[in-house]
Amino acid sequence: MPVLDFAYEIPIIEPALYAGNYTAVPVDMADPRWNEALVRLDSVGVAYDSYHARKDGTNWPYCRPLAGALPDVWLRASVAAMLARVNDRLKPFGAELVVLDGYRTLACQRALWDFFYTQAVHAAPPGTPSIWRKMAARHAADPRDFKDDDPTTWPAHSTGAAADIFLRDRHSGAYYDLGGRFEDVNDSAVTDHFERQLAAGVISASDPRLRNRRLLYWAVRAENFENDPAVFWHYDWGDQLYVQLTRALRPDPANAAWYGYVSPP
Repeated sequence: MPVLDFAYEIPIIEPALYAGNYTAVPVDMADPRWNEALVRLDSVGVAYDSYHARKDGTNWPYCRPLAGALPDVWLRASVAAMLARVNDRLKPFGAELVVLDGYRTLACQRALWDFFYTQAVHAAPPGTPSIWRKMAARHAADPRDFKDDDPTTWPAHSTGAAADIFLRDRHSGAYYDLGGRFEDVNDSAVTDHFERQLAAGVISASDPRLRNRRLLYWAVRAENFENDPAVFWHYDWGDQLYVQLTRALRPDPANAAWYGYVSPP
C-alpha cells in the first residue's frame, strides 16, 4: 500500500471553476449501484461522531441536537468500504478518520436550513427573502422544494454518498488541527486556504494545519472521492455533486450520478 508524501500539495482551485447548481446533473437510476444499501460506519470499522445529534452542547453553532439527526452515521455500502480503505492508508501516520456527518434525513436538512435562514434574517434585518436564502445557502442546501422523485431537489447528504470528515489520533482520539472547525464556513474553511497562505509567505511548509489538511485530502482522494473545494471536510463519491466536481476538475469526468435520494435506514 502506498505511503503518502507530505510534500504533496493540495491544488489551488478558483471558485468559478466549480460553481453551479449540482442538482442539474443527471442521475442514472438504471445503474446497479442505484439501490445500494446504507450501512452504519462502525460495521466497517470507521469511527464517527454524529455532530448534529450531539446532546452535550458541543456542536457549534447549534449547541443542541437538531430535529431529525440520526445518532449513528450511515453511508452507502461502497462509500463506507472506501473509507475503511482510507483508514488503512492512514495507519502509518497514526491517524484515522472520524466522520461527523453522512446520510442526512430531510428533517435534519430542514432543521439546518431553518437555523441558517434565521441567522441570516438576524444578521441582515433590512434584507429580503432572496438575500437571506443566498446567505443561508452558503451553509446548507435548501430542502423546501424537496420531492423524492425529482433529482433537481436532492441535497447531497440525502443520498448517503456525501461525508464530512476530520482526522484524529488513532491512539489518543485527539482531533488533528485542520485549521478550522466543522460548520464554520469562512475563508479558512476553503480546502486550499493554507496552500495560498504558504504561497504568500504567511506560513511555513511545516505548519501543522497545512500538513494535516494535506494528509486528509490525499488519503481520501486516493480512494477516488472528490472534495468540495469550498470546505475542507466535505467529500463525495457517486452523487450529483461528485459528478459536477469531476466535470470541473478531472479530464475523465463521470457522465451521471449513480446515487440519489434514499429513505432513512
